[in-house]
Amino acid sequence: MLKWNYRRAPIVALATAGIAVGSVIAARAVMASDHQDTPLVELSPRYDINDVYAFPAPGNPSHTVLVLGTSSPLTPAQTPSFTFGTKDQELYQIKIDNTGDAREDLVFQLTFTGKSGKQKVTLRGPVAPATVGTMNTLAGGKQIKGYTNTVIQSGDIKLFAGPRDDPFFIDLETFFRILPDRRPSTGPLSEITQGPLTFRPVGQAVDFVRGFNDMAIVIELPTSMIANSATNGRFGVWGTASRIRN
Repeated sequence: MLKWNYRRAPIVALATAGIAVGSVIAARAVMASDHQDTPLVELSPRYDINDVYAFPAPGNPSHTVLVLGTSSPLTPAQTPSFTFGTKDQELYQIKIDNTGDAREDLVFQLTFTGKSGKQKVTLRGPVAPATVGTMNTLAGGKQIKGYTNTVIQSGDIKLFAGPRDDPFFIDLETFFRILPDRRPSTGPLSEITQGPLTFRPVGQAVDFVRGFNDMAIVIELPTSMIANSATNGRFGVWGTASRIRN
């Protein structure tokens, strides 16, 4: 299971995905984003999907670690009071395609209850979804429950949900000088205008998100639980965050 503190920890991702899709419970799709791609998500940061990672578990190559990062960047001062969206508002999902048709065959669904510092998390999955695409319902079957900021283990599955140092590396100031239309709508970076159409030289790049956190969902489990021999063990991974509308 991954362990993090406020120091940087390198992550090598074998498969990554961050997609702008939404899903709902018995309702139509809403919104999500990859690294604050839209002002709407910037103002609703819990819907912000940063990155999805999949890689062999350290020390246990027969297991896979799946990570869904959300809600970045959070300063260390902001982190203790930030929460995942609660069950009546949001549904977080990691979806697995293990047949090669770009449609989810298995899902992990996570919901949260409670306030900052006392949130409980419920994991459903891996389980076949009742529906695929942007129309989603909560899955049945076994549930794993526990508190955020702790490692929860049930059988061969480990779960952690809580703040972690954002492992993404990007020179945001230079990026927004190249593509100023992608800059945020508030804060100092919103004032950036067009600049040189190139990144800084090697060795001079600035990791803008160094020292910032995100709200991470980390699942470790046997690879056999999500892989399919028909595709030689290859699988696709992506994540969604949805607003629940009753």
